[in-house]
Amino acid sequence: MRRRKDPFEKPWIIIAAVVGVIAVIVIALVFFMGDGTPQPASPGQQSAQSGSPQQTSVAGVAPSAIKTQVPVTVPTQGVFVRVNYIGGFSGEYGMEGNMTATRNSGDRFFEVENATGTVTATFHKEDSSSRHDITVEIYRNGQSLQSASNTSSYGEASVSAAV
Repeated sequence: MRRRKDPFEKPWIIIAAVVGVIAVIVIALVFFMGDGTPQPASPGQQSAQSGSPQQTSVAGVAPSAIKTQVPVTVPTQGVFVRVNYIGGFSGEYGMEGNMTATRNSGDRFFEVENATGTVTATFHKEDSSSRHDITVEIYRNGQSLQSASNTSSYGEASVSAAV
């Protein structure tokens, strides 16, 4: 009678199977537990070693980051157009016959050089947000001359002021 070949009779097969199982377990532990390096405390967290309470998280709830914008200083000399919108915006500003087109986001000041007569600025949102308004203002020597806002989707705000 002939004996059937059993693959576990050879020791290298058993060794390879054990090494493979251990490798899978180690990879899973590193993936789920992290790489073991300590993470520095974020600005919103305090170290537990300092005796202060530690920030806790709730399972299943994604942590949120609070982003703050740096306050913008209004220039005290010259004529400027200020556009403030949290998303992307585009438009043009300047004097008749000398308009400058631009595209940006956030709270921005654009200088109108050699401004005399009437300065005009027209900007619109580049997204469909209706939660945040786009605001366009004209400033001369630090004082607001004219302001306009729009909250609608792809909204446009336009202002004109004699400088």
